[in-house]
Amino acid sequence: MMDITHLASFYEVVQRGSFSAAADALGVSKGMLSRHVSALESALNAQLLQRTTRRLSLTEAGRVLHQQAGEIFALAREAEEGIRALTEEDSGRLRFTCPVSTGDRMVSELLARFAELCPGVQVELNFTNAMIDMSQGENDIALRAMELIPDNLVALPLGRLKDVVVASPALLAREGIPATPYELGGRSCLLQGHNPDWEQWHFRQGEEEAHILVQGRVRANHYSTLLQLARAGMGFAKCPLMLVEASLARGELVAVLTEWQTGLHPIHVLHAQQRRVPSKIRLFKQVLAQWFAERPHYLLG
Repeated sequence: MMDITHLASFYEVVQRGSFSAAADALGVSKGMLSRHVSALESALNAQLLQRTTRRLSLTEAGRVLHQQAGEIFALAREAEEGIRALTEEDSGRLRFTCPVSTGDRMVSELLARFAELCPGVQVELNFTNAMIDMSQGENDIALRAMELIPDNLVALPLGRLKDVVVASPALLAREGIPATPYELGGRSCLLQGHNPDWEQWHFRQGEEEAHILVQGRVRANHYSTLLQLARAGMGFAKCPLMLVEASLARGELVAVLTEWQTGLHPIHVLHAQQRRVPSKIRLFKQVLAQWFAERPHYLLG
């Protein structure tokens, strides 16, 4: 099998018209180039060059190989430029995944800012509450609430989302405002997801902690559904402040137990470990971090 380095030497000699000119261009000796060409001829069992004192000429085999070598190196340059575009340039696509309600809340501001930094990048959004296996390569970057980070991922911790317990004004007028988290154990609560751990709501006030096993007749897998039910007066809901702030401002819902802190898992920006992280991933990570940095009230202090 021929050596690609020997092929490159042969191609450069032909392009430059002489061993001397090629040696000068490559910064190597004429002897090395001559040895490379001789080794290539031996590997192919064919003479490629007619060497005379006055000029260099190609044999028929040499002409065929020179043409094909040109095509090979053109493809190599094209591949290199394509990979560089994917990793460094403002092009290609970026696939972002995060939970549904979180994505809906953030997406317009995130994409507007990212478009200023990388106007040539096409963004594909995959909003899902299902856990994503980033190792499958179907997503480039993720925002996820989780405690344990897989070894094959790079994680940037952003903090722990601040939760609030909310209810409709009508429900509070009917049942009264709970004075402590312990009262929620006897109230109708709206359950989120299918994780049994989430049926226990955790609260902290100073040194005191309260862990309340809540009950309810309705369970939903999207916060948007829970909040719709809460606005209809069907129970108390616990959800991130960032998702309910607008409803609180409009008076559709009221936050209770506000002197108690409550949250769930810390949130992280995640992407696969890579020797060279593409600039578009680095910039999108920066945009995500900045979004939360500008809204510190969404995170527990």
